[in-house]
Amino acid sequence: MGRCSSKPCCEISDVTTLPETRLISVQPIVDEDLAPVPPSLRRDDVISDLSMFKKVDSYAAKAPKSTDLSVHNLAKYLSKASKTNLGRVRAFYHWICNHVELDLRSFLNNYKKPVAAEFTMHTKVALCYGYAELFAELCRLSNIPVKTLYGFVKGYGYNATKPFKYAQTTNHAWNAVHVVGQWCLIDCTLGAGHVNDEGHYNREFENFYFLTDPDQLISTHFPYMDNNKKESKAWQLLQKPLTLLTFNKNVKRTIKSFKWGVDLVSHRQAVIQVTLTATVFIKGTSKMLNNVAARLTDTDGNVHKQYTLVQNPDQNLFSIRVRPPTMGKFRLTILGSIDHKDATLYALVSYILRCRQTEPKVYLYPKHTGVWRSRSDYRDFGFQTGVDSPLIITPKDGILELTLPIERDFPVTYRLSYSEGTLKNIERYVLVENIGNAISIRGHFSEKGFYKLQIFCKAKSGNYEPVLLYLIDCTKDVMNHSLPFPIMYSSASEYHCQLLEPLTRELPEETWIKIRFRSSDIIKAVVNGRKIERGNGDVWRAAVRTSTAGGSVRVAGTSDPKGRYWVLYEFNVVKGANSLVLEDVLTARSITSQPPTTQRSVKPSQVPNQKGILKRQIKEKTVIISK
Repeated sequence: MGRCSSKPCCEISDVTTLPETRLISVQPIVDEDLAPVPPSLRRDDVISDLSMFKKVDSYAAKAPKSTDLSVHNLAKYLSKASKTNLGRVRAFYHWICNHVELDLRSFLNNYKKPVAAEFTMHTKVALCYGYAELFAELCRLSNIPVKTLYGFVKGYGYNATKPFKYAQTTNHAWNAVHVVGQWCLIDCTLGAGHVNDEGHYNREFENFYFLTDPDQLISTHFPYMDNNKKESKAWQLLQKPLTLLTFNKNVKRTIKSFKWGVDLVSHRQAVIQVTLTATVFIKGTSKMLNNVAARLTDTDGNVHKQYTLVQNPDQNLFSIRVRPPTMGKFRLTILGSIDHKDATLYALVSYILRCRQTEPKVYLYPKHTGVWRSRSDYRDFGFQTGVDSPLIITPKDGILELTLPIERDFPVTYRLSYSEGTLKNIERYVLVENIGNAISIRGHFSEKGFYKLQIFCKAKSGNYEPVLLYLIDCTKDVMNHSLPFPIMYSSASEYHCQLLEPLTRELPEETWIKIRFRSSDIIKAVVNGRKIERGNGDVWRAAVRTSTAGGSVRVAGTSDPKGRYWVLYEFNVVKGANSLVLEDVLTARSITSQPPTTQRSVKPSQVPNQKGILKRQIKEKTVIISK
């Protein structure tokens, strides 16, 4: 059903409204029309905007001290807050929720009304029963049909692995009240405040528990009264009431998850059986989730970091992947926010994980704050649509090759990190080249685990900002004997070069080596002072014999017929066999950032001769790339 008409709902003429002169204690009106049936209106249909209660709330807040001495006096005062039962019920709710320090035992005893037997139990239980009874009495004195409901609530300390049983004593009380022609649910106790994770009571007024929709309240409230399952079930006010078994199995949801319209796409039950890994999906419906995070804790409350990964595969759809470190029981809490200006994350839902099997080695996910995703505006930097997926890349045999199409020329840099710790010279095992119409990225990975690859682009501010993000999954296969790539200078990207062979930094001494690279921008190129020719497909080829160990091989080029040569690639000559096996590199997705780059320019006469001896010292030009 849609929202109400232009008339505010609080002005609806209630069939049960009686003149204020008849504010006497009566029992609820007995009528077939007042049987516990599911409401036809949802909360949002009744309450178009909470501001409709502004005057009522203000009136209730100004209740004189004299009203504290008598329920009669309080009912008489609060009933004048509105001419409708909806407004009066709101006044009762507001006054009770904002008087949590009131001594209910003394208050009710002064009125000489018998206190519920359960009131003598634990303080927390007694408190909720007292508030529910007080609300019920205010309604009765105002001739508003009401019922106090007793049952089980998933409150502070609730353990999903210890289900409620009918044989247990109930632990909570709340109310059903008949307004706007239907039964509605109210919980003054939880409306007044809550117990936080540390077990401390926080006094905080909460509107959610005023006319809560039955399909939402059933997440935490299960009515059970007088050992009567049938009658109690009717007070769930649901078309299809739940059994206690189903109530126990269903996951407990938070207020925020309902307010923000969070849909539990994949898992609605509290306990998840895990074999190796599990993935939970949630989706924002009425609100756009700005950030989502996950927290994994063990039975002792210890937080296990880097075992969860949150992704955003589709608009407002989030996946939470978890890899428990050991077998056993864990708690997975999913948190979120809707305001990018608010750094606070609020709990949405909490699951119990029962892990039955793990990998022989459970690798950590890389350190990361927030959702694992690329920036949504990556196209503004020059990338083509689609380069942000897949988010997770699994290189075959640890060999990565990735091509990212671009729409225009622009500089990029990268950052690569290893989840299991620090790898020495990790940047040497990635080669990033601008080949004109795409960014080419190749990588050699020899250590098992996860790698975090960030691509940085230059923003309008002049600073380099992270734009693309990838997770490199090398938990299964790695390269047996990975070798670092050759040194690449910034001139190689400026001339849109792509190195074809060799793809290793170290070359064996006194060995004939074939060198090939592609570039359409370069018009002249040399290798250690020896000119080379361009062949088909703009591929430059040369065969050179390396010097003794300790020397180097440098490839240089220029686009200016009379200009200097700029060093493109450099190789180190080392001791080794007189043969070199070059392996093909397969493609996968990854982008990297270049640290401050040294670019060397040389004239033909300044290039080393074939024996590796410099005629004159090479002039160096350093280009600093900000990160």
